[in-house]
Amino acid sequence: MDEQSRAAKFVFERDRRRYAMAHTALRRILAGYLGTDAADLQFVAGENGKPSLAAIFAGAGVQFNLSHSHECALIAVAQRQDVGVDIEFVKADFSFDEVAERFFTAKEVSALRALPVHLQCHAFYKCWTSKEAFLKAKGTGLSGKLDEVEIALDNDDRVRIAAHVPGWSLVELNPGGGYEGAVVLAGDAGRIQTYRWQPAG
Repeated sequence: MDEQSRAAKFVFERDRRRYAMAHTALRRILAGYLGTDAADLQFVAGENGKPSLAAIFAGAGVQFNLSHSHECALIAVAQRQDVGVDIEFVKADFSFDEVAERFFTAKEVSALRALPVHLQCHAFYKCWTSKEAFLKAKGTGLSGKLDEVEIALDNDDRVRIAAHVPGWSLVELNPGGGYEGAVVLAGDAGRIQTYRWQPAG
């Protein structure tokens, strides 16, 4: 099913618009890396639904992942590295305790509750996006096991997330505007460059 067909399935116009814009950005960004027209790109879905470029483009070694939430999308592009990314809009009134109890490890829940109350909501979203990015990088889908991460305060009382998963690198992102995000790469993360994409015209 192509992007237009998927977009048409959304009930609300705002959701169709957000989906269409995110996938337009993805096509144009990938086209720039591949030196081809955005309309010519073809995609295939992996065993658990993770999209990748079709075999005709596989020789370029370009890997990608897309996440969108509310009015923001996050796209990661890597060269010959599996990559996963997640972004979430922070809802200050979200009751995260039950979700944390269900999906976080006992160690993570304990670390979350040990934080000052005013930091717990953002810490939850930092933890959640990190774990989701791992799932997406590995291509295991929602059925996969959520990797354990470490939740801690730095010297400036800011929440930091770290992970020690053999063969994988986690990088916290700071999208701003009330969002939290993370990217996970196979192997060494190396040097990550960030850009703000703007539609042409």
